[in-house]
Amino acid sequence: MPLGPLIGKAWSAFRARYWAWLGVAALALAFGFALRQSSSDADFYSRWGADPNNLPYRSDVDARTAVELGKAQAAASGKMLMVTFGANWCPDCLTLAKNLRDPATRAYAERKFEMVHIDVGDSSKTARVERDLGIAVNGIPLAVFYSADGRPICDTQRGELEPSRHYTSREILEFLREVAEYRRVVSPDQRQ
Repeated sequence: MPLGPLIGKAWSAFRARYWAWLGVAALALAFGFALRQSSSDADFYSRWGADPNNLPYRSDVDARTAVELGKAQAAASGKMLMVTFGANWCPDCLTLAKNLRDPATRAYAERKFEMVHIDVGDSSKTARVERDLGIAVNGIPLAVFYSADGRPICDTQRGELEPSRHYTSREILEFLREVAEYRRVVSPDQRQ
């Protein structure tokens, strides 16, 4: 038998095995990357005190509807409305949400505020809400406060909550007391 056809068959078999192994290696890399990525997401959320199954800023919630519902609830309950703009990739936003869940802070906030969290991920949706509320989100987290009858009271557009990862739940509680009792924003840094 001539050597040419044997080499051709061997070369074809080699190419087929090469592409099969290359495909398996690519799948293994993709699977490993996906596992590592989800593991690093879990590590990220854990580091900032967030439950990955219950994140505060939901992209599936219509921002305009959420704000209107919050205003209606504030009017019905006689509480102030706190609208917080943020994102689940933002450590300061996650830390603020964690501090708002602290039992003492949460109890106070539930007595004084209706709360709405707006995900800034879709800028076109956020832009409409910003126009409706008459604000500009230039940094996150950003909180805007309204009286029960819907009048603007104060906001954190000067970045008072942006370094939230450095604040304790006690400092956030005192921040909320300042808003509720005196209708003003005082940075937790300024209270120390």
